[in-house]
Amino acid sequence: MGPATRGGCEALCIKGNMPCTGCFGPPGRIRDYGGKILSALASIVGSKDDDEIVKILDSIPDPIGTFYRYSLPVSMLRRKKMEAVAGEK
Repeated sequence: MGPATRGGCEALCIKGNMPCTGCFGPPGRIRDYGGKILSALASIVGSKDDDEIVKILDSIPDPIGTFYRYSLPVSMLRRKKMEAVAGEK
């Protein structure tokens, strides 16, 4: 989660052979942590073939659970859903 994660935890997870999950939170200027990670991931996909892109993205078992693990309650994704539900009433 490097492109969207705040540093400062001394990388104990990495030293313990565990992947970074972003538990130290996003840098101050990021409004939507999961969206930033999705953007970073999209920028490194090196294919223009739709089928290959789908295959690459399908290799992420739980994108919402992974990218929004610590920030779903404040994400823009959730806010848009809440606004849509409020508009239906």
